Amino acid sequence: MEHALHLLILILITRLFGELFERFRQPASVGEIFAGVFLVFVAAVPFASPIIGNLPHSPFLEITAEFGIFFLILYAGIEIRPSELVSHSWQSLAIALGGVIVPLISGFLLAWVFLPETSLRFAQAFFVGVALSISAVPVAVKVLGEAGVLHHPVGRAVVSAALFDDILGLFLLAVVLSVIKTGAGLEGLVILFLIGKIVVFFGVTISFGYFLTPRIIRAASRFQIPAPEFSALLIIAFGFALFAEALGMDFILGSFMAGLFFDPKTIGEEAYGRVKSTIRMATDGLLAPLFFASIGARIDMSAVTTVPVFLAALLLIAFFGKLIGAGVPARLSGLSTRESAAVGIGLSGRGAVELIIASIALEAGLFNQPHPIVANLFSALVITAVVTTIIMPFGLRIALGRKRE
Repeated sequence: MEHALHLLILILITRLFGELFERFRQPASVGEIFAGVFLVFVAAVPFASPIIGNLPHSPFLEITAEFGIFFLILYAGIEIRPSELVSHSWQSLAIALGGVIVPLISGFLLAWVFLPETSLRFAQAFFVGVALSISAVPVAVKVLGEAGVLHHPVGRAVVSAALFDDILGLFLLAVVLSVIKTGAGLEGLVILFLIGKIVVFFGVTISFGYFLTPRIIRAASRFQIPAPEFSALLIIAFGFALFAEALGMDFILGSFMAGLFFDPKTIGEEAYGRVKSTIRMATDGLLAPLFFASIGARIDMSAVTTVPVFLAALLLIAFFGKLIGAGVPARLSGLSTRESAAVGIGLSGRGAVELIIASIALEAGLFNQPHPIVANLFSALVITAVVTTIIMPFGLRIALGRKRE
C-alpha cells in the first residue's frame, strides 16, 4: 500500500510542477526536477509524515526512474533513423571528443588545485574530471523533444554525440576504478579488451536489428494477444540492455539500439504508429516525470555553505567545459554559431549519469577523508548534476530562439 501512496503523491506533484513550468513557457522536465527538490525540503520538515519523509529515498522511486531512463532512450531510438546517425557520425565523434576532453582536463586541474596532498589525490582529481566529462543522454533526449528539435541538426548532433560520449565514459570509468584500486592506469591489453567488447556489442545488435528485428515484429503482429508488436519490441530492448550490461556497458545503449531498428518502412506504418504512441504516453505521462523527480530528490545542499568557492568553480567548468569543448567542434563542422552553442548546452546536463559515477566512487571510499573539500566532494557533484540539468533547458531555449515545430 505504501508504494501505491508513493506513486500517487509522485504523479500528482510531478504533473503539477510540470504544468506550472509549462504555463511559464519552460520545459515540463525542469518542473519535474523541482518537484523532486520540493519533496526533499518537505521531507526535512520536523513534523512531516513518515510516508513523505521516506519518499525522496524510496527504492520504488529509484526503480521507476530506471524504467524512465530505459523508455526515454528507447523512444529516442525509435524517433531517430540509422541513416541520420551514420550521415553525421564523424561530426558527432568530433563533438563528443571535444566535449569529453575539455571538461576532463579542466575538472582534473581544478580538483588538483583544491584537493589536499594525499595518496588519493590523483584518483580524486581524475574522478572529478571524469564526472564532469560525461553527459546525460536521457535528459538531452527529453529536452530536445520538448523543444521540437530532435530531428534538427542540433538534435541529431547532441543525441549521437551523447551516445559516443557514453561509450567514452566506459573507458574513463574503467580507468577511475583502476586508479582507485591500484593507483595506476589501465594496461594496453585491458584497453584492447574493452574495445573488443564494444565492437562485439555493436556488431551483434546492428546485425540482429537489421536482419531479425523486422521479421520478429512482423511475426509477432500475427499473434492474437493485445499489443503484440509492443511486447516484441520490449523483449528485444530488454535483451539488448541485458547484453550490454553483460559486456560491462551501460544498459541504455541496448535500449537505444533496439529502438533504432524499429522502422516504419520494414515494420509497417500502422504498427509503428501504435507502438510509438504507446511508448510516448507511458514515458511522458509516468516514467519520465518520475526519472526527473529522482534527479531533484538527490540534491544535498551541504557543499553550498561548506565549500562555496570550490562548488562555484565546479559549476562553471561543468557548464563552460561542455559549451566550449563540444561547441567549437560543432562550429567547425558547419553548424551556425547559435546551433553550435545549442549543441554545447545540450550536452552540459549530467543528471543520473554523474550521480551513478559519484555513487561508485563513494562506495569505493574515495571521499573518506576529514578535509572539507574531500568530505563535501560527493555533495558538490550531486549539486552540479542537478544544477546543470536545470540550466540546460533554459540555455537551449535561449540558444535556439523560439520553439521549433
